[in-house]
Amino acid sequence: MTPGAPRSLSQACTPTVWTAVTVRVAWTLLMAGIRVRPATLADARDHVLLSLSPGIDPDEAEQRSGPLTAEFLGRVAGEPVRRIGDIADDLAMVHEGWRTGLVAVLDPVGDAVLRLHYGDGMPIKQVERTAAIDGSALNMAKNSLRETVRDMADRAGVSVQGWPDSKIDQLLNRIANTAEPGCSSPLDILSDHHRAHVDACPRCSRAVRMIRGGVVAPSDLVPTTSDAEVPHEVAVGAVVLHPDARRCRKKVSKVLGPGAVQAGPEVWLLSEAEMIAAGPGLKALVSDGILPRHHVRGAVVRGPGRWSGAVLLGPVAVNAIEVARARPWSEIDALGELPPPRPVPPSPTRWWIGASLMGLGAIGVGANVLGPQEVVPDVPIEAQFVLAEDGWEITFDADDLAVIDIVSVTQDGPTVLHKNIRSDRGQWSTGDGKYRVYVPDKSVVLLASENGIPDLGEMVLRSRGQPAPMETLEFWVLAAHPKVAWVASPAIAVQEATDGYLVGEPPLVQH
Repeated sequence: MTPGAPRSLSQACTPTVWTAVTVRVAWTLLMAGIRVRPATLADARDHVLLSLSPGIDPDEAEQRSGPLTAEFLGRVAGEPVRRIGDIADDLAMVHEGWRTGLVAVLDPVGDAVLRLHYGDGMPIKQVERTAAIDGSALNMAKNSLRETVRDMADRAGVSVQGWPDSKIDQLLNRIANTAEPGCSSPLDILSDHHRAHVDACPRCSRAVRMIRGGVVAPSDLVPTTSDAEVPHEVAVGAVVLHPDARRCRKKVSKVLGPGAVQAGPEVWLLSEAEMIAAGPGLKALVSDGILPRHHVRGAVVRGPGRWSGAVLLGPVAVNAIEVARARPWSEIDALGELPPPRPVPPSPTRWWIGASLMGLGAIGVGANVLGPQEVVPDVPIEAQFVLAEDGWEITFDADDLAVIDIVSVTQDGPTVLHKNIRSDRGQWSTGDGKYRVYVPDKSVVLLASENGIPDLGEMVLRSRGQPAPMETLEFWVLAAHPKVAWVASPAIAVQEATDGYLVGEPPLVQH
């Protein structure tokens, strides 16, 4: 190994810890119905050993191996990455003497409950079938075990009389799984010379049963140096998205790349190199106004861990997520503070319209004088529509005292999505005097008025029965309220979308 490189896991723990962890990991996989393949056993054991403290006691390491193996299976299944709780201090007091003292006073029924129910995790009904013992006798033995353990704890100076039965059961579970002293070498465990110890020791008994069943080999229980060159420390990046930005989840995931692993609803884990490579894409999402910069943060953490395909082993995954959640929004390690969004460029459409109007000025003036006067809305509104996921992101500007209504077409037909919005409009503020709202529908209309439209809801419901509901609704609204500003989204059928962006300038509609 190079100077300063982390030691291999076989070098970082004692042979007894290696054996104890391997037996418990393989047993937990077997009880979960998982086929114990060599690669699966190696990954699960590495995850446990990486997560254990240096110098840990073999019994403590074995007790923690069960929950850590279950956590490993959760990561393989794609469940959210979470920190598992530590074993309570008042349960860590148990040692082999407790088991020896308890077993010495048990009758055969109590011994079956201790070994099969508390040790192997069988329900009492299954113990009844396996051991051919009546269920009522088993329940009596279970209650007797609880009282015996309470007396043992009191004699040891530990007050457990106030503990509920559920916590006493945890204590019994720990006692039932504590190895007997004097375990032999794994390579010699099948010898008849050690049969009496194997029958009494949970660890050795499980090892022998799994060896004879072909689940593990004796050599699996002995630490090797084959992993001496395998790195067990990695630099991991974690990116955390604010729940309010969940609509950007697909775009963020695409920018982070195929190597990023989703470790929660809005959390991704990736290597430091992948984090740096994703920097330009993340900054582009923020600069283009697709992802608010105050809705994303991230961190890079180095610690014990190893990638196995799409699964990150070891505690560095949890550490990276917790550090990222402590970062200020808009800051990502290795990328710095994210840039503010670029201002929206003015649409050239208005300049072309202005030039055309100047060329036709005389005709326009004559038509305005001789023809009917155009009705001007009391509160004009200017809106810009940009295609977003399954809908529109609308940036608009209107008088501060204007009342805003938003109608969209859902599967039920025209629906009032937001009604009589005035002071509440602050929730949509972009900070530059404009407002931005996301509507998850393909057809949407913004209406602006001085005092609201009291009969809007009634007209919306009536329009659902019309052949062209939105056109009919527009006719009814403007006929009854000619000074209301009506701004509709563009027709998607005549636009081309590429990855959430509209080709050309986004349409700017002004009324």
